[in-house]
Amino acid sequence: MELTMVVVHEICHQWFGDLVTPVWWEDVWLKEGFAHFFEYVGTDFLFPKWNMEKQRFLTDVLHEVMLLDGLSSSHPISQEVQQATDIDRVFDWIAYKKGAALIRMLANVMGQPLFQKGLNDYLLSHMYGNAARDDLWNKLSQAMRSDGRDIDIGQMMDRWTLQMGYPVVTISKNQSEQLPTHYIVVSQEHFLYGQDHRGNNSLQWQVPLTVAVGNASVISAERLIWINNKTETHRVGEMLENTWLLGNINQTGYFRVNYDLQNWKLLIQQLHSNPQIISVGNRAGLIDDAFNLARAGYLPQNIPLQLIAYLPEESSFLPWHSASRVLYQLDKLLDRTDEYSLFSDYVLKQVASRYHQMGWPSPGPSNEGNILQASYQTEELQRELIMLACSFGNKQCHRQAVAYISDWISSNKNRIPPNIRDIVYCTGVSLMDEDVWEFIWMKFHSSGAVSEKKILLEALTCSDNTFLLNRLLNLSLSSDLVPEQDVIDVIIHVGRNPQGRDLAWKYFREKWDILNARYGEALFMNSKLIGGVTEFLNTEKELNELKEFIQNSGVGAGPALPRALEIVEGNVRWHRLHRRPFYQWLRKPQNSNGFNG
Repeated sequence: MELTMVVVHEICHQWFGDLVTPVWWEDVWLKEGFAHFFEYVGTDFLFPKWNMEKQRFLTDVLHEVMLLDGLSSSHPISQEVQQATDIDRVFDWIAYKKGAALIRMLANVMGQPLFQKGLNDYLLSHMYGNAARDDLWNKLSQAMRSDGRDIDIGQMMDRWTLQMGYPVVTISKNQSEQLPTHYIVVSQEHFLYGQDHRGNNSLQWQVPLTVAVGNASVISAERLIWINNKTETHRVGEMLENTWLLGNINQTGYFRVNYDLQNWKLLIQQLHSNPQIISVGNRAGLIDDAFNLARAGYLPQNIPLQLIAYLPEESSFLPWHSASRVLYQLDKLLDRTDEYSLFSDYVLKQVASRYHQMGWPSPGPSNEGNILQASYQTEELQRELIMLACSFGNKQCHRQAVAYISDWISSNKNRIPPNIRDIVYCTGVSLMDEDVWEFIWMKFHSSGAVSEKKILLEALTCSDNTFLLNRLLNLSLSSDLVPEQDVIDVIIHVGRNPQGRDLAWKYFREKWDILNARYGEALFMNSKLIGGVTEFLNTEKELNELKEFIQNSGVGAGPALPRALEIVEGNVRWHRLHRRPFYQWLRKPQNSNGFNG
């Protein structure tokens, strides 16, 4: 899959980048955003069963970049470039992923035929030359006018490209007596993870909001309303007590949606009773929005937890994938707390039935035939469930992984299905003794396949033996046993391991000069390392160590250090404000559909 996407991405550059080149570096997203967007469109064309454009885009692009762009240390997608050293800075995930997400939003607002017509005109009239974003907006606006739709694309898109961040759009049923039940109140504000940054809420967007209303058995057609002001009232159609609202249909827009608590309750009930009424993209979006709204303090902590209690009813890959990502982040925030098992038990309760139902892929080389039978989505879902079950401590999952590793050691034949090797290796290393670690280390050296080597190396970071983790850290940097481009992954993965977090963080600071000299110039490398090793620090002590580190060495790391600082401050703040209510809710006895006060 990754291979296909890279090839498609580079072929797209023959149009966006080569045939038509951005005038200047500040609009590097005009080539990278388009290539990243068409990666999904092109791959979708080649392999429609993978659902890349309608589904995978959400978790891998939209949800990912909204995490970064919700920080006050973010930046607009178009940034000024004055000198050569600024150029590296503009090649970041904001340019690639936010660029792609904004293009997708625009394509959905315009509709496929008009979007294509406008792009065609843009490429034809600027071919073998340069173009700026306004040239693109003008061609797209012209295409709209040709269809009798008068939208000034430039005016709309400037809000999205020249301002940082994105809005959270709050939709609530009108509660006042003056207006009948056909109306909703919609407001927008700049979404930020840090409450302390929210004072200067002057940013506003032109938001293309699609809404639908539904009840237990039916959902209305979506309709588009433009939100231009801080707060607006719109007529949508009659809503009864049990009618729920859904915004941002299929998550085509680049924003989060919040609702009044009553509407959240209705949506959660809907997911429990009949999830299929809500599209798979919106199910994944509700999970991502709810967890992130709660994390940033816009929503009580129990709402996302109640929401995922519907997962036993969920048979599609995408919502599970979305849940797995938000749960993994929470897991890393909580994995060193006393009451951690309250959380892991709750997650396992949601995972168990679907995991047992899906089972494990059949082992060994005989499954050439099976690959054709099991659909891509089934394989992906199976992998996701095994990963959740094993990492949150399902005993049966642990036994299966250990059995696979033991079989490999005793027979010297690796019968572990390729798709889940990383999970099995890691689980085996974390549960079994030092001999297994040595066995994997030996296999790492003797394996000739680069992809296999990478998986074996990452598995070594799963050990809970700090002596072995330290040995691995020292070997990776000081010997030539570990390929240079993999050292960063070793340090990051040791840091993801609760037993190794401290070691990786300490090692990173001690070796910073060597690491910075080695990776400082490489695109993405340094920020990946800094982000990866600090992302899950969450104690006051660690925050102070980070501040001290930045003071002593904060030169030359670019925007990665202020971002890391903001994330760790957010982690510490979450612990201070939300950890107790979070655990309190988990301690209450739950009834079957995850509801309690």
